[in-house]
Amino acid sequence: MDETKWHLDKRVPLALFLTIVIQTAGLVWWASSLTERVNSLERTREATAPQADRLTRVEVRLESVQSGIDEIKRLIRREP
Repeated sequence: MDETKWHLDKRVPLALFLTIVIQTAGLVWWASSLTERVNSLERTREATAPQADRLTRVEVRLESVQSGIDEIKRLIRREP
């Protein structure tokens, strides 16, 4: 008899075999749901990316306006 080939022995309980099958199916289901969550996060990130760029431009403009206001305040304080 060739001992190098893999085979299922009749001594393996059916409950053990079913448990392994169910666990494997659960692992596949978990990986599938994880993949869907990652895809959802990627879609959300792609949808909000233009907003992030716009927010950065607004922040730069706001800093420019703030420096202009600071300059005006400084000029007003100088004059008697």
